[in-house]
Amino acid sequence: MDFSRSNEIIAYLRINEDLFTLTDFYKYIRSRGVKITKAEALEVLRSSEYVFPLVNEEYITRAGVFTGRWFSFKPSKEEIEKGYIIIGHRTMPFTNPEISPDNITITTTDKDYIDSESVTFSMNLALDTFALFGEGYSIPYIYNDKANETYTLASVQYSVPTEITLTAWPLKKITGGEKITYGDRILCRVADWETSTIEMRLLKSNFKSHVVSEEAIEREEWYSKFEEKMLQSIERHGPSKSIDEQLSLLILENQEELCTRNCGSIEEFFAHSTKLGFESYGVETRIWRKNEEIPLYGKWNAFISPVDFILSEIAFTLSPNVIDAYLENSIYEETKTGKTKNLEDLITELFPQLLDMTESERKLVLLNIEKRNGILREKYNRFSDYLVAETRKRILDLFTKVNSLFFNIGSSGIDVDEFPQHELIILSQLFGHIVNMLEEIEIKVLRESFPVNDVELSLNGMEETFEEIQGALKSVLKTNKYKGFEIVKKD
Repeated sequence: MDFSRSNEIIAYLRINEDLFTLTDFYKYIRSRGVKITKAEALEVLRSSEYVFPLVNEEYITRAGVFTGRWFSFKPSKEEIEKGYIIIGHRTMPFTNPEISPDNITITTTDKDYIDSESVTFSMNLALDTFALFGEGYSIPYIYNDKANETYTLASVQYSVPTEITLTAWPLKKITGGEKITYGDRILCRVADWETSTIEMRLLKSNFKSHVVSEEAIEREEWYSKFEEKMLQSIERHGPSKSIDEQLSLLILENQEELCTRNCGSIEEFFAHSTKLGFESYGVETRIWRKNEEIPLYGKWNAFISPVDFILSEIAFTLSPNVIDAYLENSIYEETKTGKTKNLEDLITELFPQLLDMTESERKLVLLNIEKRNGILREKYNRFSDYLVAETRKRILDLFTKVNSLFFNIGSSGIDVDEFPQHELIILSQLFGHIVNMLEEIEIKVLRESFPVNDVELSLNGMEETFEEIQGALKSVLKTNKYKGFEIVKKD
């Protein structure tokens, strides 16, 4: 997809707030000069993270779901004492997930923009306030904050500081904020989803020791309602792709009940709930029933067989960026060793799932690979590629192993339930993370800023994780290999 075509589509999906159908989307995009088929338009809607499918073949964007919606949070004692708030996960899932917490925009109820400042907070507060991003993601969000100029992500392996400087906003500038005391809340409304612009105002607690206010009763009812609806949502949708998506689906289906002016906050909810908490999901974290293991396969994906589910996970190895990564790695290795890699061997590395294709299909794939290889060779910039070549090689080496094992599991004919679920989930997550790395490393215009050191650090952990889980998965494959065969003993 070319840049202008992509821009028109993304703009529509990030700004449109009305319900729409595939036909509405297709006609609009075509009217903007974008050459696209209706089948391609449907694929865009199915794969876009900006869009939710509804009943009656209608769709709505995240902007349509969250714009104008209310939510709240209660500042900590440390924030009250310092006179500044940090955002962290508090605007999740209401804001654009592509905009990091340090880059959201805060305004008063009069639409006046509030400038952010750099303020030092305890690391304990930072960790608490970024917890909803999940284990493994909260630390990167904290260390990559634009206000943090002292600590790098790579330094985490040595020690975690007791304090860290983060982007913060002065409470006194928020509407009514000059009167804030501990226990008060900040009531928020999404003014512009695309830019993550949030309107904030003070909401006094009106706490009196001898009186239970109507607001307090209503908020307690909100927590009960949130728990009930969240339990229903995870039963219907499963662990989803992230905590953000879990919460997005919850709000989508319960907007009027949960987005009230006297709502509680999601982060406080977990202190109230006896049924829900954060549970491990492979190397990640999800909202789930407390002390219950999250399976890879359940009611939420029962419409597809376990085998098809796994094979569908690896189908997107055919993406152009992944292919380019393999080809460029081959070209780079050739410049180092002087030896040219056979493209037939490269196809086997790329697509173990295509080993059973017909000879004519194999020739067609080889022809397309050869064409792409020729184009890349003509444009190949050895000096630019040198910046990421060795890191890419490590990523591809791991990807080849993960891809092969994943395919062997999916094509083995063994019931998915026979594999250890924890290890299988981690393998699926490793696969997705590696593909994302390859996609990013092949964006040429961003190559000079590609975070090689951070990626290398992540790779260390991913390689170790793969070594830890592969044995248990291969053991099941090996154990089941000879099932159905009977050993005949000679007399």
